[in-house]
Amino acid sequence: MAQKELRSGGEFNIVQCDLVLTSGKVVGLKASIMGITIFEGLDSLTVTGVITIQDAFNLSSFGPIIGQEYLRLKIATPNLSGGQNTIDFSSNPFVITSVDDRVELGNGVQATTMSFCSREFMINQRSTVRRNLVGSYSEIVRIMVEKDLDSGKELYTEPSGEKKKIIAPNIKPFDIVRMSMKNAASKEGNHPTYLFWETTSRFNFRTLGEMYSQTPVMTYEKTISGTRTQNGARDILAELGAIENYKVTGSPDTMFNYTKGIFSSELIVHDIMSKSYQKHIYDYSKSFADEKHLGKEPVAVNDPDGVSVSSFPARQYLKPTVGTGIDESYQDDFYQNSFNTNNLNLMQARKSQFGMLQSGLQLNIDVVGTTLVKAGDIVTIKIPSVSAVKTPQNETLDMLYNGNFLIRSLRHDFDISNTKHRMSMNVTKDSFEPSKARGSI
Repeated sequence: MAQKELRSGGEFNIVQCDLVLTSGKVVGLKASIMGITIFEGLDSLTVTGVITIQDAFNLSSFGPIIGQEYLRLKIATPNLSGGQNTIDFSSNPFVITSVDDRVELGNGVQATTMSFCSREFMINQRSTVRRNLVGSYSEIVRIMVEKDLDSGKELYTEPSGEKKKIIAPNIKPFDIVRMSMKNAASKEGNHPTYLFWETTSRFNFRTLGEMYSQTPVMTYEKTISGTRTQNGARDILAELGAIENYKVTGSPDTMFNYTKGIFSSELIVHDIMSKSYQKHIYDYSKSFADEKHLGKEPVAVNDPDGVSVSSFPARQYLKPTVGTGIDESYQDDFYQNSFNTNNLNLMQARKSQFGMLQSGLQLNIDVVGTTLVKAGDIVTIKIPSVSAVKTPQNETLDMLYNGNFLIRSLRHDFDISNTKHRMSMNVTKDSFEPSKARGSI
């Protein structure tokens, strides 16, 4: 469809915004909203947010606002095809967790700011699981979300491998989810890097490997070419893909990678009964080609003396086990040290890949908002080189901060006064593009 069907980037419409009080009374807030912020990220189990309203009708007169209310929210954003996408928490509402600020604006009007989170988080706080659980880790996560957390939301799970028999010792559902993240390995590819998080559209339980294999959903570019077509009309695609501001927030930290065993580690498994032991050496450089990564070049290379930075296991892990022939799948996984006895060697790869993500290339970028982009998606970043002469004809890309990046966290800001939806994203990359970039370090 033609671009004219979307008049400008960042358009949105508040379809519904109702506060359901503990008394059951429903108060419409749509006309009173000043701003809404919604957060989602790979490190957050559920979506959270903040809403600020202009309270001219004394909201508290309808009943005490104590941070236990429901917020029914639905926001629609148009797209280029003439349709719309929605952030819909109307049937499965948010829960107000606190009233943060009340600021007098004058003339009997005050601004009230309230924090909220997904309903599942509050259900988790008042729930415990104390029963047998049987299935793969991905199946167990689905049981937690759909049954114990009573969620009606969509859940995507990347299938994990072996079946498990677990006795949940009276702990919260999300604790079981966290345990599953630490111990699961994917059925395809044996990737040990599971994460669990919620976006504005669904819950997710998937590995870094699968995320890295995704097709980019968007290309963001810091360019001087502008957001107008040759005839002066608004170029909506350019608006949506323009980086308004960016900041480099992280780059490879060799000392961190050394000390945390990201480059190399040694696992010693000690059988208490037989008094025997096994060693597992993880070498990042040798394992790189067999793992999923965003770039083509590893961070670990030879130092100026010609010695590989991954040749020495700087971190050592000790793991006692009992080789008695007992089915170890019955072991109490909740007291394992972030890995189970059936996938001991995967623990090292897991720690390395997550550590490399933490200490990799990181950017914060500000862009025009769209609900099509989610935490966990892959986006293509194009940042011009600071040394290049800035003309559209000879603009060159930065050697490091370009290529495909993973969205680690995402903040939606809905500004009511300007009717503008903007996003701030933290994007990260665990490896480099071709060797020219690596040689520039």
